[in-house]
Amino acid sequence: MPIRSNSVARLVSPRRLILTCDALSEDLPPDFVRIRIEFCGVCGTDRSFYLGHRDEGYPISLGHEHCGTIVAVGDQVGPYQAGHFVAIDPNYRCGSCHYCRIGAGHLCEKATINRYSNRGYANFIDIKASYVLKLPEYRSRHLGALVEPLSVAINAADISKCTLADEATLVLGTGGVGTLLVFNLLETQTGEIWIYDKAHSKMAALRDLYPSRIKILDSADDRVFSVVFEATGSSDGFLHGCARLAKLGRLIVVSRYHSDEPAIPDRLPWKQPNIYFVHLNGHGDSFVRAAALMKRSWGPDHDHLLSFHPLSNIDQVFTDYEHIPENKKIISME
Repeated sequence: MPIRSNSVARLVSPRRLILTCDALSEDLPPDFVRIRIEFCGVCGTDRSFYLGHRDEGYPISLGHEHCGTIVAVGDQVGPYQAGHFVAIDPNYRCGSCHYCRIGAGHLCEKATINRYSNRGYANFIDIKASYVLKLPEYRSRHLGALVEPLSVAINAADISKCTLADEATLVLGTGGVGTLLVFNLLETQTGEIWIYDKAHSKMAALRDLYPSRIKILDSADDRVFSVVFEATGSSDGFLHGCARLAKLGRLIVVSRYHSDEPAIPDRLPWKQPNIYFVHLNGHGDSFVRAAALMKRSWGPDHDHLLSFHPLSNIDQVFTDYEHIPENKKIISME
């Protein structure tokens, strides 16, 4: 296994991403695979790090919505081989702690163990094979970068127990996860869905795909909903979701509030709501389901929701994040 040069985007301080050049070792641990990364989505969590809302020390490697091709395998890796196209579920699950045993592996007591060399904004990653899922043959390789965020959306839908045909449902925020929430719900259920986002172009792009099933909420409309998915990433979005919730309604919070933790509105308890916070993608079954749903239902027309950017421009992508009109941004290593 020859030593290769690996370009890795690292955040060296708030609002400053740079490309570094690392040497990949000839030695690969026996239970690891080496993957040539092809695409990696941009997540709101990555942007929180970029803005300095989260500080776990610098420099830090970002990107966790990645896919690529295995180029080498360790001696003890059974089901995978060079040439397999895979997605990476970045969540460590030990399989033996209390949470793993009860089907909540995303809350694993050892979740902070990272068995990989760097994150997804890079040319290569060395990673423990248990993180990897072999993907079906997609019409385009970039679909692999949507598997991980779609698995989060599927987990949120599972938690909500939402039935579109019988319940008034609202998705607040149509960025990456919000868009994939809409996609999952409309492709797996019958009925219509309401959406709201400050960026009207993102809502319009989704409605163009599902003109008979998506309704855009006017800010002056005072209707309430049985199920509200909050995916705006802001405390204002959370408060908006609380205001839109019907009595006995279900608020599904997918956002992470890294800089402005919201408070519960004083009158919200009068509605006796159920509030659920979604953490990652659950036990892992949603990851497999997401890979299958992408194969089955994401067509060429859905690609208009995406924008693609080379790794060399990654700092500019984060700088211009709010001004890029597409719903989901993807970094390409090609």
